[in-house]
Amino acid sequence: MPTRSAFRFDPKAILGSFVVGVVFVVLLTWMNGNAFAAPTFPLLAMTSGFILAGVSYGYLSEGETVLEPMLSAVLVAIVSYLIITALNLQCFAGLMDEGTYTYMMVISFMNGVILTFAGAWAGEKLERTYAGSEAAAMEWGWIVAGVILGFAVSLFLANFVVWLFGLFAGAYAALQPNNAWVMLFVVFLGLQATGYVCAFRSPGDTSYEAAVSGFITLVLLIDVFVFTLAGVAGDPVLSYLRIVLVLFVGLLASLVGGYVGERMQIEVEGRPPADV
Repeated sequence: MPTRSAFRFDPKAILGSFVVGVVFVVLLTWMNGNAFAAPTFPLLAMTSGFILAGVSYGYLSEGETVLEPMLSAVLVAIVSYLIITALNLQCFAGLMDEGTYTYMMVISFMNGVILTFAGAWAGEKLERTYAGSEAAAMEWGWIVAGVILGFAVSLFLANFVVWLFGLFAGAYAALQPNNAWVMLFVVFLGLQATGYVCAFRSPGDTSYEAAVSGFITLVLLIDVFVFTLAGVAGDPVLSYLRIVLVLFVGLLASLVGGYVGERMQIEVEGRPPADV
């Protein structure tokens, strides 16, 4: 019977996923890379290669896995970046001239990691991993619920903070470097909701659910800030340092929320039923 674990090292599956991922990420980017002057479509095509990498991993691996597809996606991103850069495609010429090529590739690869998770889940379904098993190692339904709630709470709080600062100090006041702690606090509160939902309602040990849900929520929030907000003088509103801080604070918050949710779950499940 297939093993069920959130982390189980499988070199064959990682290697297969890595090869498939690199081939399709580079191929799909190269196919139209010189046909367009803008990078939008090639970047979307590139990220779809991560889905195929995830599908191949889920199909080749035995059991349910989480961290290994992420490891494979990171390796695919590093190698693909080097190859795509060496190809010097026309669609990325504008980004290179602006000095934002590496930045946009990093953002795209972060989204690729999310798509790898989705592909791995689909691949495991194709493999019929769950047939005859007792329970899933990961509750993806509650992961999605945590993403939705955390994303909504974070956006609501961010919108409120930006509006509030704008009343007194200008539209971009909340996005200034000296006010970065405010936005980090907003992210912390939103991601606590993500972890809490995953842990409180999902059965068993839910630390993995909280972490995965938190990471997905954070990448979606980074997408929103990067693609909808422009910093001062047109610079990205999120520098590399801010991205690292957002990821660190957000993952910490989701784990804290998960811990609180676990404690609440234990208290609730420890009580006798009301009708007894």
